[in-house]
Amino acid sequence: MKKIGLVVNPIAGMGGRVGLKGRDGTEVLKKALELGAKPEAPQRAADALRVISRLRDQVQFITYPGEMGEDTCRAVGFEPVVIGNIRSGETTPEDTIYAAKALEAEQIDILLFAGGDGTARNIYSAIGDRVPVLGIPAGVKIHSAVYAVNPRSAGEAAALFLEGKIHSFKEAEVMDIDETAFRAGRVSAALYGYLRIPEIKRLMQNVKAG
Repeated sequence: MKKIGLVVNPIAGMGGRVGLKGRDGTEVLKKALELGAKPEAPQRAADALRVISRLRDQVQFITYPGEMGEDTCRAVGFEPVVIGNIRSGETTPEDTIYAAKALEAEQIDILLFAGGDGTARNIYSAIGDRVPVLGIPAGVKIHSAVYAVNPRSAGEAAALFLEGKIHSFKEAEVMDIDETAFRAGRVSAALYGYLRIPEIKRLMQNVKAG
């Protein structure tokens, strides 16, 4: 069976959706919740997994507990292998990094992750280009080229790869907002590195320029 790693950043984009600047963190998350923001990454990840469910008997998901992947898998009908530990409701970028490293050690065939540009940066810092990845878009600002055009496209791209219909890879840019420029009133994305994605142009986003 093919092994799929799954990481869901449950707070991806919540600050931006209610007009808060900067990355999602403890204070930003608290304020976002006060303003009525709701988690969207788990649902978007579920949309991708529903496409992959056609391969239910051919794949095994390995993921982190609760809102970082387990809940999403079970909601779609998968029985995942669950590793690691989190503090539910208090996940951090470090949790994403630890999860990606732990999943790499499980010798997964591909890593799916739901989030935004900050999540892509965390994945890159954890595993570099050693493991094929696919991003499920769940952030507000997405400049990176590692994300599919929408969640269902992410599921389709992953399924085609797992079915052996995609054999080539490309290096895709990991971009994020230049926070110094952002504080000065300019939206400018900086390049942080490259992740390795299956090459299927019609399903993937292009890198965005400020």
